[in-house]
Amino acid sequence: MHAKNESLTIVWCDNGGVDGLFMDGVLKTILAMDSVGIKNVSSLRVHGNQIGRQRQVAFDVWADKIKSDWILWVDSDIVISPEVFKKLWDSADKLSIPVISGLYFISKQSESTLMEPMPVIFNETKDEFFMEVVNNIPNDKAFTVDYAGFGFVLMHKSIIDPLRKVSPDYSLFAEKAHDTEGFVGEDITFFRNLKKAGIKLHVHSGAYVPHMKRFAYDINYYNLYWSSLEEGKINK
Repeated sequence: MHAKNESLTIVWCDNGGVDGLFMDGVLKTILAMDSVGIKNVSSLRVHGNQIGRQRQVAFDVWADKIKSDWILWVDSDIVISPEVFKKLWDSADKLSIPVISGLYFISKQSESTLMEPMPVIFNETKDEFFMEVVNNIPNDKAFTVDYAGFGFVLMHKSIIDPLRKVSPDYSLFAEKAHDTEGFVGEDITFFRNLKKAGIKLHVHSGAYVPHMKRFAYDINYYNLYWSSLEEGKINK
């Protein structure tokens, strides 16, 4: 449950420019905040080329200067809408669900003509450099996972002090590399710190958002699209 007059900060990190679809989604969501009972909305943008540092700056500004009740992280290649935001907002709770992510997809095959998608939600394994992808996704409900991306995440200010206690002198978003195959990104590091702080991460499978990535409109995509449409696997 949410109290009356709770405040929200929407934050994103970029390298100097954002896509029109991204900004259109952010603006429409901000304009619709009154319909979900949020009267006080602010925005925060951190630009640069070092995402771990950018996220740390954003987190510290929120924690020490803005001090809104909630923060909504949106990556600059994610397209949100008032409807999906409401899914997160209605499910979030400062006591029982203080951190909740939406659902979106990525691919490890960044240059393939037909990329294999996977959800950006993971569970830990014994290998710190290997995360298990969560493919068994329930329909339109909130559930717990160990890690997620930072593309579309809602957080309550109650997590600030516990997080800083588990990592008092070091970045909450520090990347870690072992070799060319072993790498832990800033998002995984953050959620590992969140887990150390005893705070569960939830994901809402009904709050799914488009993730804009480059791929080729070639014969493979053409055939897949129209055959899937004919078989009823997708809706036009």
